[in-house]
Amino acid sequence: MAIATRALTKRYRDVLAVDALDLDVRRGEIYGFLGRNGAGKTTTIRMLLGLIRPTGGQVEVLGRRVQPGTTISFARVGYLVETATAYPNLTVRENLDIQRRLTRAPRAAVADVI
Repeated sequence: MAIATRALTKRYRDVLAVDALDLDVRRGEIYGFLGRNGAGKTTTIRMLLGLIRPTGGQVEVLGRRVQPGTTISFARVGYLVETATAYPNLTVRENLDIQRRLTRAPRAAVADVI
């Protein structure tokens, strides 16, 4: 499987953003997430990429279990956002660090920009 999730869950305090998602995407398949605002699309993708920690469940990308701090090979996993934006629940430093990780810039780049 290119992507496999089992009981993938994310909760933000009292809000259940993703509820026990089981998903299998085979190599060569293309999937898109569609839904209204707040449906959990971005949260799911961010968990797949290791950018945020799931509350429960597990993720595997290209046969490798994704854990907090895991570096995903972005050359092999695509992520296209509808509109570029900052995440309002994150600090400036955290928002910049997401972009740094996506572009594989050195850690010092965030401090240089700030």
